[in-house]
Amino acid sequence: MMYFDYITNFITILAVGFYLITVLQWYNYKIDRVIFKFSKYQWHILYFILPIATYYLAGKFYWIYLFFGVIPSLFIWNKKLDKKLVLTARVKRYFILLIILTLISYVFDAYFKAPHGVFLPIILAVIGSEIIERILFNGYKKQAKNKLKEINPKIIAITASYGKTSIKNYLYQLLEDKFNTYKTPRSVNTLKV
Repeated sequence: MMYFDYITNFITILAVGFYLITVLQWYNYKIDRVIFKFSKYQWHILYFILPIATYYLAGKFYWIYLFFGVIPSLFIWNKKLDKKLVLTARVKRYFILLIILTLISYVFDAYFKAPHGVFLPIILAVIGSEIIERILFNGYKKQAKNKLKEINPKIIAITASYGKTSIKNYLYQLLEDKFNTYKTPRSVNTLKV
C-alpha cells in the first residue's frame, strides 16, 4: 500500500504543478500577477487549494478524489482552454525540477520518516525554476552584449502602445536592400530587461 501512496502523491504533485505552471505562463511567470490579478479565482480553489487541502485531510481515501475528481476535472478544464500550456524549454525545466524535488522528498520520507507532502515540492520547484531562469537570462544577456559590442550595429528601437510589429516589418522592407538588416521574428516581447 505504501507504493500506492507514493504514486498518488506523485500524480497529485504533477496535477497541481501542471495547473500552476499553466497559469504562470499566461502571466509571464509572475506569481504576484497570478495571485492578485487573476480573473477566475475559483480555478485556484478547484485546481490548487482544494486538491492540496483534500490530500492532507482525506488520508487514505484521497485517491478516490484524485482519480475521480481532480484528474477528470483538470483534463476537462485543459480541453476547454483557449490558451493551452506551451511546452517551452522553461516549462520542461520546471517539470524536471518538480520531479527531482518530489523524488528527493521520498528519500527524506524513507530516511527521516518525514511525511511526503504536496505543497513543498511545488513551491520549491517554482522558486528553483525562477532562480534557474534568472541565471540563464543573465548568461544570454551577457552573450548578447558581447555580440553587440563585437559587431557594433546601428539599432532602431520602436516603442508604442500598438503598431510596433507593423512598423518594424515596414522599416525592415525599406532598409533590407541597402543594409545588412535583422528583425525579430513574429511579435516577440521580452519578459525581462
